[in-house]
Amino acid sequence: MSDLQITHSLNADGTALAVAVQGRLAIDTAVELQHLLMEQLDTSNKIILDISGTTEVDLAGIQVICSACRTALDGHKHFNFAGCKLAAETKKTITDIGIYRQVSCKHNADQPCIWYGGIN
Repeated sequence: MSDLQITHSLNADGTALAVAVQGRLAIDTAVELQHLLMEQLDTSNKIILDISGTTEVDLAGIQVICSACRTALDGHKHFNFAGCKLAAETKKTITDIGIYRQVSCKHNADQPCIWYGGIN
């Protein structure tokens, strides 16, 4: 049994996919989110990811999210976080690996990276 829980739902008109992640999003669990996002990216034009319930995020988890963001943007879709609330451990990981230093993301029309407040 994984210590990662993922729920997802489409809004009533099918235009937005909400994905909520709780638990550890790490090298041994990130593939679960990757598979869900790969399956669901074609279902709507807007993907909203809520990771406020994560207890741990490592580089593999961040890579899955960045890849999904880039794939969505390449398909001219909107990809962003639900709010800006991140768990303390997630903030620590972001700081430790240096994502907060990125001023812009070349895959996000040079807007700020979604990890630190950018909106696609």
